[in-house]
Order: sequence, then structure tokens, then C-alpha cells
Amino acid sequence: MKNLFCFLRARTPCFAAVATIVLAGCADTEATQQAGLIADPYESTNRDIHEFNKGMDRYILRPVSQAYETVTPDLVRFLVANEANHLQLPVDAANHLMQGDIEAAGIAAGRFGFNTVFGAAGFLDPATEFGLPADPTDFGETLYTWGVGEGVYHELPFIGPRTTRDAVGWGVDWLIDPSILVDSTAFTYAALGLYGAHTLDRRVQNAELLDSLLYESEDSYLTLKTSYVQLRRRQLAGDSGTGDDALPDIFADD
Repeated sequence: MKNLFCFLRARTPCFAAVATIVLAGCADTEATQQAGLIADPYESTNRDIHEFNKGMDRYILRPVSQAYETVTPDLVRFLVANEANHLQLPVDAANHLMQGDIEAAGIAAGRFGFNTVFGAAGFLDPATEFGLPADPTDFGETLYTWGVGEGVYHELPFIGPRTTRDAVGWGVDWLIDPSILVDSTAFTYAALGLYGAHTLDRRVQNAELLDSLLYESEDSYLTLKTSYVQLRRRQLAGDSGTGDDALPDIFADD
């Protein structure tokens, strides 16, 4: 396992370089995006993956999340969510720095240090009250600030909906995540367990809307695609949206 993480770490720069080349080839989607749509040249494959993901949700994620809600005290869920977000702060800081936002990078780094020392290693969040608010970001947003287009629509197995830009961003964020790359298999597994529990908690908190979207809409693939792309565009434009049609961002990495 350690060798695998070292292999991935060594190839992170190569992944980013290849990703840039791939994204550069997406310029032909500009006219489609200007019309308020997103190109979907892989719709047939995407729909197959959507049905797979939907089945995984129906038979695994949803029932397991319901069991998690039943057996896990609210306080424990709260602490797990805090710690999962805490472990993402180094990635947030790196992305803010690459976006040229030195102040936000400093705040993210300060939150990590402050909550590590005074917040029980991140299970608590005194940094917010101390004036260091959370401002999560990702490499997809970094690419956006660099002027990289969103590319086309993809639905990835287990991961869910992504634009090309955000699919690359998700991969880079994962590869540079210190909690994954740290030279300790036990710590890595603990971090993955926290992220898994946090995913279950997000599924619980958004159960009503997600169940409606996936199991009550006439075309769940189209509804998911439209909701995700609209939400992501609002986020990148600085407006996360508050309407009833806004899809909760359960696919975020924070």
C-alpha cells in the first residue's frame, strides 16, 4: 500500500500536465456553454454509469447512511464532519495559493494550525469564532481561475457528476491530499474512514432532495446533470444559490 501511495505521489506532476493537455482540447464546447448548456458527447456511457451509481445508492449508500444515522449519535456525526473538513484544509490552502489569493491561503493554513492545537486535532472548530472562517475550494476552481474551460459532462463511477475540468480537479486534489500521501498506512486508512463517514452524513442530511431527484424525477440523469452544472457554475461565479432547485453539494470534497 505504501508503494502505491509513493507511486501516485511521484506522478502527480505528470497527471497535472496531461490534464492540462486534455482540457485544452475542449475549446469546441464554448458555443454550447454560451448557450447555457454543457456538451454531453458521452451521454450513452454517462447514462449507463448513472444507472450503476443509482443502483449503488439504492442498495448500498442510502441504506447504509440510514443505518449510520440510526446508530451514530448526533455529536459523533458532528465531530466526524469537523475532522473530515479539517483534513481538507491543507488542500484548500494550496488551491487558494495557486489561485493567487494569499489571504485566503493564510486563513486556511491558520485554521488548520489553530484547530489542530486548540480544537482537539480538528474535531472542534474554535478557529471560526477566532475570526478564521471556512472557505473551502478545490483544484477545479483553481483551473477556473486560470481560465480553463469546463469541458464536457461526465458521470464517473462512485464519484458522480463532474465537468471535465472538475474531474481533473478532483483527481489532483486527491493526489495532493496530505492525509492520503502521508507516510503512514494506518493514518491513511483512518482518514479514508472519516471521509467515508462524512459522505454517509451528507447523504443523510440531503436525503429528501436526493431521493426526490433520483427516484421521483421523470429523467433522473437529465435532472442530475442540469442541477449539478447549474450549481457548480453559480459556485464558481460566487453565488451558491438558495433556490429549491439547487442540488446540495454532496459531491464536494470538503
